[in-house]
Amino acid sequence: MSPYTVPLLSTLGGAVFAFCLGRFLGAGRVTGDGEYGGQALSLIGAVLLSSFILLTGFQVAGSWSALSSARSGTYDEARALTDTYWAAGGLADRDRAAVRELLRQYTADVRTTEYPELARGRTSPATWQALDRVRSAVRGAATARPDQQAAKAAAQSALATVYETRSDRAAAVKAGIPRVIWLAMVVSGAFLIAFPAVLGLTTTARHLVALCFAGAAVAFAIALAAQLNHPFREPFGVGRTAFAFAETRFGQMDAQQR
Repeated sequence: MSPYTVPLLSTLGGAVFAFCLGRFLGAGRVTGDGEYGGQALSLIGAVLLSSFILLTGFQVAGSWSALSSARSGTYDEARALTDTYWAAGGLADRDRAAVRELLRQYTADVRTTEYPELARGRTSPATWQALDRVRSAVRGAATARPDQQAAKAAAQSALATVYETRSDRAAAVKAGIPRVIWLAMVVSGAFLIAFPAVLGLTTTARHLVALCFAGAAVAFAIALAAQLNHPFREPFGVGRTAFAFAETRFGQMDAQQR
């Protein structure tokens, strides 16, 4: 059975239930001038508005939470990169230079090459390979002295955190709100905008301006939720600041050890 079967049947069931109630219990309940009662119409409008607010709030809150987690994850990854870079300072001269150069290359690849791919909803295979080269260099580092053994162990531990945070970032790129919720939000927004016109809204300038404002507000809410749903896409996506900060820290560490 499709995972959308239960939500679809529930939605149809609610619509049928409302139709039956309106058809059999509301028949003939009109005001003295022949128009349907304002209380019933206000209730329908309130339900439409509440449904749209509920769906939009769910979208925005969920997307904003995912965006915040993705931003925090980039700083965790950058922090782990700087920890690895620092730990590599305790390796033998040749190994230290090789590991640090590879770390610089990986960080630069993330900032320049991978971020455009993240905006398209995928990671860069070449950047994964760059990180694998860092791991191979750390694994092959010589450990002739106890301090070099400790440095190698610390670098491997920090590098494991880099892999973990990078995997979380890859998962965040693929995550998103289910399409059925997008559809429900668009449909409820469309009904919300059309509701006054269906009731016979007069085409005066004042009423049309109010209706246009409502339509603009609904469209803006949907567009905002759609943009927040992509954690690495402009204008609200996670920037490259964390990795630029890591590169700055690399330079500071190099200067301290000269």
